[in-house]
Amino acid sequence: MIDSTDAYKAAIVGDVRKMLIMAIVDLIDPDITFGTVTAQSQDAYSKSVQIHDKIFDDPKKYATGEPDRWLLDGSFDIYPDNPADVTGKQGFLSGTLSGADGTFATAQYVEMPFSNVSILQACSVYFPDNDYDGYPVDFTVEVKQGGTVYYTKTFTGNTDKVVSMSGFTVYNPDAIRVTVTKWSRADRRMRVVQIVPGIYERWDNHIVAELSINQQINVACTALPYGTCTLKMNNLDRRFEPRSKSGLFQSIEDRQGVPVSLGVMLSDGSKEYKPAGVYYQYSGGWKTGDNGLSMEWDLVDIIGLLADRDFIAPGTLPTTLSGWIACLVQQLGTNFTNRYHVDPNYTSLSCTVSAASDLSGKKCGDILRYVCMATGTFPRADAETGYLTAEPMWNAGNYVNLDNMSKYPTMKSNDDLAAVIFKLYDGSSTVYTVSGNSTASSNTLSIDNPFIHTTVQALTAAKQILAQYGGNQIVLSERGDMTNELGDVSYVQLDKSQATSARRIAQTFSFSNGEMKDLPATLIQADGAFMFNTMVTLTGSGTWTAPAGKTQLRVIVVGGGDAGTAGTDGTWDAVGTDGTDGLGGKVFASTININSGQAFAYSCGAGGVDGGAGGDTTFGAYSSTNGSRYDGYTDIASGNVYARDGVALPLAGSGDGGKAGVGGVKGNQHTETYRDYTIGGTITHDQTVVYLPVTETVIDNSPGSGTAGADGGSGCIVIYYET
Repeated sequence: MIDSTDAYKAAIVGDVRKMLIMAIVDLIDPDITFGTVTAQSQDAYSKSVQIHDKIFDDPKKYATGEPDRWLLDGSFDIYPDNPADVTGKQGFLSGTLSGADGTFATAQYVEMPFSNVSILQACSVYFPDNDYDGYPVDFTVEVKQGGTVYYTKTFTGNTDKVVSMSGFTVYNPDAIRVTVTKWSRADRRMRVVQIVPGIYERWDNHIVAELSINQQINVACTALPYGTCTLKMNNLDRRFEPRSKSGLFQSIEDRQGVPVSLGVMLSDGSKEYKPAGVYYQYSGGWKTGDNGLSMEWDLVDIIGLLADRDFIAPGTLPTTLSGWIACLVQQLGTNFTNRYHVDPNYTSLSCTVSAASDLSGKKCGDILRYVCMATGTFPRADAETGYLTAEPMWNAGNYVNLDNMSKYPTMKSNDDLAAVIFKLYDGSSTVYTVSGNSTASSNTLSIDNPFIHTTVQALTAAKQILAQYGGNQIVLSERGDMTNELGDVSYVQLDKSQATSARRIAQTFSFSNGEMKDLPATLIQADGAFMFNTMVTLTGSGTWTAPAGKTQLRVIVVGGGDAGTAGTDGTWDAVGTDGTDGLGGKVFASTININSGQAFAYSCGAGGVDGGAGGDTTFGAYSSTNGSRYDGYTDIASGNVYARDGVALPLAGSGDGGKAGVGGVKGNQHTETYRDYTIGGTITHDQTVVYLPVTETVIDNSPGSGTAGADGGSGCIVIYYET
């Protein structure tokens, strides 16, 4: 679940909303390696390594002796004595100042060397965007290969803070030099924020015509699905025209990444974006529209890059989960070395093969599945970073309410599994069978994983596999909330009274004609992964006796939910005030040790009434009083959700809080004037008719009474044990 603000949460379920796209198109050679920057002169506080870090911020405001570059109002920091202690963005700073007319006595240059680039067809240079640093007026940009300049462009009278060049082709370039002869301000250092050897652009709704993202995972590691992104953009200027030798088409290479973010306009007019992953060029994956007026790219996430890549074993095989994940991303090239994350509690888990020959002919995707299966983790491409990630399952997630669905969820049965049969790589190829969630099923699963040597490892893998079998599948038609992540346990509103929970394994974000709607998502409520396979739910009060021989229980003790408070009556002057939603009851959940055949007296708290609090629930020595408040407590084993806040019609045994009452309507009235005719005056031949004006108050509607809040749901006790 990706964090968001309250303003985002309100906007994403709004009846009317404006959705946004942001794609960063990074057509820089994915194998590029940068060398040491050289310069005509360089200030001690220069951070020239930052000119290729893809951070485009203005230099941090440090006070210097340059005019108008220091103030005693606290807006400028003071440079530390040691230049190594400088923080924040600095970029390149020359060691020489411009003269009184902005001209440098000796032209100042900075040269950024690099290697492993096969072709360059565009480049950009970024200078400071603030007024007090200035910009170059007269300067030259050169692209070199082997010390020879193969492309040059000179600017005179420039006023731009960013300059971009294209329409050239240099093969195997190895340096870009920027030489400045005149600066816009006197007594100023030459400053360069960024030099981009290629294309690095932010594309929004004006350029991106259509976007479709499909994300999927398999927590069982029995298959390796991966995320895809189809990006369709306007190509009216023919920048990406395969028939044009001067276009940028040849710059498109495999493994170039496109970070994609989706956003929503907030009520105050600001924008809040959420990352939707990093997707890469892979084996072409492009096509033009009619007459080349549009370009479509089919991209994959980092797992898609690995899935069918031949595994090249290193000289020394890794021995831990973290080591294997690091080894896999390194197969994609030097610049992918750090693009991975392993849960800190799992990094050092032993993960070995008996012999390198066991991996012969395997793909990187096979290795990824194997190591995650053997360690009780699952692979995914992290939405926020794009990194290859190996993590255990978690139980956090969003509440998907009816406001964020275009229709009610549908449910169907999930596949059952009779047994999981492991071949153990223990030197004797032992076959080890683990029972599935349903012996009546016709499905069995055979696992041949060279990283599984022992029955303990097989049981670890079996529990993970069974997390994908049994129970139910829930299919949603969502409007789109980018904070949902694969692996989340979302709890889903089924109707005005009921909700359920399940793990998110697939979802789509599709953006077309400015709309995101009817987006499919699949969640599973697997029943085969839980250690305790018998469930008992208690309501009311009494005594419950544990079966003989049971020494451990998992209990969930749910207190009664509070009632929602009533809305106040309306008046002739104002509408009534809505009440306050009732809080769900406190929930205490734990695995407890017990005596065989132990008896437990229990009492389930009543739901609050008339705006009152719910009662406490007790189970022997355990009480909901010792628990915590949740806006919905998800029990992943059953898929049930307890103790939600503000439910319209709380059910008995749910622990849900009642919805607030609604304030009464304002009374409305108006005045009307009419003619009261009468006969008056002196009668001669005719009567004289006169009328009197009469004003009367007419009531349109009387002030309304506030409605009562819903009563809270009574509490319950959920008990699990193993049979």
